[in-house]
Amino acid sequence: MEKAVILFYICGIVLKFYSFTFCFLLSYCFTSAQDTAKRNAKPEYRNIVQITLNYARHTPMGSMSERFSTSNSYGIGTGYKFGRNWQANAGLDLMFGGKVKENNMFDSITGASRSMIDANGNLAVIRLYERGYMLHFDFGKIIQLDRIHKNSGLLFTGGFGMMSHKIKFQFTRNIMPQLENGLYKGYDRMSNGLMLRGFAGYQRMEPTELFSFYAGIEYLKGYTRSRRSLNYDTRLPDNRLRNDILIGIKAGVIFTITGRKAGEKKGEEEKFYQ
Repeated sequence: MEKAVILFYICGIVLKFYSFTFCFLLSYCFTSAQDTAKRNAKPEYRNIVQITLNYARHTPMGSMSERFSTSNSYGIGTGYKFGRNWQANAGLDLMFGGKVKENNMFDSITGASRSMIDANGNLAVIRLYERGYMLHFDFGKIIQLDRIHKNSGLLFTGGFGMMSHKIKFQFTRNIMPQLENGLYKGYDRMSNGLMLRGFAGYQRMEPTELFSFYAGIEYLKGYTRSRRSLNYDTRLPDNRLRNDILIGIKAGVIFTITGRKAGEKKGEEEKFYQ
């Protein structure tokens, strides 16, 4: 009796083992078949709608380097990749930095200590920051590097837009009459104007994937002017044309919405699957 029970138990284990092995092999063959189908699938150029989130780190040059140190930017954008890898984009980047080099704008209202006094008779603490934004429109080309990834490759774009920047003052409110009620505008050096933009890098975009990415070098050149009628410290308007240059590394994540194949008319793909 005991031998029969042991034999029955062993047969059950063997049966479960073979059942598990069969299911595993069946699953492996199915997955391998899918992978093979993907590898053998003919790569296609696709029209792709893009929504991007990006970050950049810039080093200033020209007039910008006299006023600010290195800066950062976060941005959002949208774009459209045409079937043959031409691409159009638009974006808005918010610029910020923690170091201001041009910090002598209060010299005319400070004493020998170069410190301002607040309404309570105490030394005022004023922190200076860089703030600004870049709005741009670009057009460029993806250069395919291999036959498999037809929608990916080296990305070169150029465009134009607007650059704006100023010095932000942080201080305790209601005790700084020298800067309140809009008086800070006479010191913040707000400037803006036309901007030219160039980008060179790599963009990975797969029609079957929700997320893609890009990274490369960004060059920005702003032809800006002061938008304040008068600088209070110099008691003169600043009418100079500035040469504001930023160069740095930019990377972003792309959310993609895949459209039709290149050369395919609207509705053809949908009819094919009906």
